[in-house]
Amino acid sequence: MNEKIQKRVDQLTEIFTNIKQLDNNELAHLYELVSLHNEALFIVGDLSSEALHVRDTAYLERKRIYAETILNESGTVAVKEARAEMKISELRTYEADANSMHSKYKHMYESLHHRLIDLRQKRNKLEDELKTINDRVS
Repeated sequence: MNEKIQKRVDQLTEIFTNIKQLDNNELAHLYELVSLHNEALFIVGDLSSEALHVRDTAYLERKRIYAETILNESGTVAVKEARAEMKISELRTYEADANSMHSKYKHMYESLHHRLIDLRQKRNKLEDELKTINDRVS
């Protein structure tokens, strides 16, 4: 994992810790929850983008090494391809890990987005109820 991803993961962990400390049945906490979820969405979007960059970089490196190996090896096509595959096997794993990371953050983004919508709806409902109560008292 690169430094940028680690930094963003640490920020996200802190946000999730703060979210767990809030009660989504209190209006004041709902404002903070919406704000924290917005911040989390931004960070997760950045993580997803960075994971795609890591995957694409690994893909390009894998293709480069494969081509260099084919060009520099001697023997039959099958032997050249076998040697090239042996040299890039670790890069295939790295590429797959980055793709998995991207999928993880993509799904996390969707989940946070749905949660944010729910929190906003709940906040709006509580605001309306409070307004109705205040209108009756007045």
